Amino acid sequence: MILGIGLDLIETARVKRSLENPKFLEKVYTPGEQEYLLERKGNAQSAAGIFAAKEAVSKALGTGFGPIRLQEVEILCDESGKPCVRLTGAALKRMKDMGGSQVLVSITHIKDLAAAQAVIDG
Repeated sequence: MILGIGLDLIETARVKRSLENPKFLEKVYTPGEQEYLLERKGNAQSAAGIFAAKEAVSKALGTGFGPIRLQEVEILCDESGKPCVRLTGAALKRMKDMGGSQVLVSITHIKDLAAAQAVIDG
């Protein structure tokens, strides 16, 4: 059963500018996400896609960021390249309180934009 959905769209250039500040990278992205972005040579499209996915997940949880932290939503890829979500802390508690068992996410990007959709399944 679908318990929550979220969608986000972001301009790649906005994230690219933000990546110039190392504090942004540390504040927004988990160590695992930072490693992935390093492997991708700081690709702004990848960074924007992850950011959009985090936002979409927070919307699917019905909280936005505030009650949960950006670091509590981790977006990584499985062996086939499919994006996967790992929740910790307040984000994980919120999903469990909703009766959720998993978060599904899809990410897409084109030249200037990145978008993501998240679904909480229960």
